[in-house]
Amino acid sequence: MQILRSLRNFVTKINETHCIMKNLSVKYILICVLFFLSVQFTLAQDSEYQEQIEISIEIDTLKMYINNAQYSQAIKFIDRLEPSKELLFQKALCHRYLNNNSGAIEILTALSEEYPDDIPIMLQLAFCYDAISQYSKSIDCYDNLLRIDSTNTYFEVRKADLYYRAEKYSKALEIYTQIDQNYNPNYLARSIAMCYEKLNQQEMAKFYYSKAWDLKEQDAYSANSLVKIQVKEGDYLFAHENSEKFIGMDSTNATMNALNAFVYYNLDFLDLAIERFEKCMQQGDSSLLVNRSLGFSYYLTGRDSLALPFLQQSLLQDTTNNNVLYILGKVNLKTGNYPEAIECFIKLIENITPSNTLFYNSYKDLALSCEKNGEFDRAISAYTSTLRYAQNNNERMELYYSIANIYDKELKNYISAVSYYKQYRLALFNYQTSLKSEEEINDIESKLTSLDEYLKLLTEEAEKEALRAKENLIKELDIIK
Repeated sequence: MQILRSLRNFVTKINETHCIMKNLSVKYILICVLFFLSVQFTLAQDSEYQEQIEISIEIDTLKMYINNAQYSQAIKFIDRLEPSKELLFQKALCHRYLNNNSGAIEILTALSEEYPDDIPIMLQLAFCYDAISQYSKSIDCYDNLLRIDSTNTYFEVRKADLYYRAEKYSKALEIYTQIDQNYNPNYLARSIAMCYEKLNQQEMAKFYYSKAWDLKEQDAYSANSLVKIQVKEGDYLFAHENSEKFIGMDSTNATMNALNAFVYYNLDFLDLAIERFEKCMQQGDSSLLVNRSLGFSYYLTGRDSLALPFLQQSLLQDTTNNNVLYILGKVNLKTGNYPEAIECFIKLIENITPSNTLFYNSYKDLALSCEKNGEFDRAISAYTSTLRYAQNNNERMELYYSIANIYDKELKNYISAVSYYKQYRLALFNYQTSLKSEEEINDIESKLTSLDEYLKLLTEEAEKEALRAKENLIKELDIIK
C-alpha cells in the first residue's frame, strides 16, 4: 500500500510538471508575440519621429532660403519635395519676389481653381496682375475676394486704386465715395481729389486736396497738388498763402520750395523769386523749372551774365522750349555772343508755328545778331524777312532804316541804300502825319529835311555807281566779243 501511494504521488507530480511545461510554452509564445508587436510599434514610432525630424529640417531649410531672399534656391528646393498647397503657394511667392509674375500667376491660377475661397491665394494673384498692369484681371480678383468677404474695406480701396491706374477715373471716384470715410480718411480724400483733377473738375479737386491736407498736415502730395492747381489757374495769392503755410512746417520739400519761388516770380517779386530759386539749387533741385525760372528772373532784372548759364542748362533739359530759345538768344545778343545768338534765333524760326509777332521779333533779333557779328548780307536777308511780319508803319519804318544803313555804311551799295532810304522817308512822313504835338512834328520835319539833303548826295553817288557798273558791263561784253 505504501508503494502504491508513492507511485500515485509520482504520477501526480509528473502530470503537474507536464501542465506547468504546457503553460510555459503558451506564455513563451505570448511573450514572443508581444515582443514582436512592441518592436514593430517602436519601429513605427521611430520612423514617424524620423519623418517629423526630416519635415522639420525641410521647413527650416525653406525658411532659411526665403528669409535670406534666396528665392531661386527656394524654388529648386521646393521642386525636390512632394507637392502640397502650402509649398506651391510659397513657390508662387518666390516667383513673385523674383519679378517673375507670369510664373507666379500660373501657379496661383491653378491653386485658385482648386481652392476658390482661399483669400491669400486670390490676393497674391491680384498683386501679380497689378504688377504687370493687367488691371482688369486684378479687379476680377478683388471682385472674387469681395464675394468671399464683402465687408473687407481694404479690398474695396484696392479695387478703386486699380480703376484709377486703369484711367477709369469716374468708376474709381464712384467706389472711393462709397467707402466708409473712417477708413484712412486722408488717403480717401486725396484719392477722390486725384480723380476730380483727372476729370478736370478743378474746384472739387481743390476742395478734397485741401480736406486731405487738413486731415494730415504732413501730406506733402495734397499740399503740392493744391498749390499746383492754384498756380495753373493764376490764383497766385492763394498759392502764395498755401505754399508759405507748408514751408513753415517743412522747409525741405523741393517741390513746394520751387512752387513758392515760382509764385513770387509770377507776382513780379523777382528778387525774392531769385532768392527762393537759389535756395532750391542749394538743396539739390536742378529741375527745368528752377533753371528756367532763374534764367528768366535774372534776364528780367537786367543781369544777363547771371542768366546765361541757367538758360543754357534749361535748353539742354528741353531743346524744344521756344521761350528759352528766344530769351537765350536775346541774352547772347546783349552779352556779345553773336554766333550763339544767331544759332538760337535760327532754331526758333524753324520751331515756331506762323505768328506775325513771334516771327517779327525772331527775325529782327536774328538780323541784329548777324549785323553785330559782321555778317551784313545775312543781316539784310533777315531784315527783309522781318518786313513780311511787320504789322504797322512804325515797325516798317525802323526796318527800312536798318536795311538802308547797312547798304550805305557797310556794303557801299548806294543804289539799294537810296531805295530803302526813300521807303524809310515815306514811312517817316506817315509817322509825322499821325502826330499831334507841334514839337514832335517840327522834330520830324527837321529829320525829313536832313534826310532829303543826304539823299541828294547819296543819289549822286548811286548814279556814279550805276555809271561804273554800266562801264564794267560794257567792258565785259567787249571781252566776250
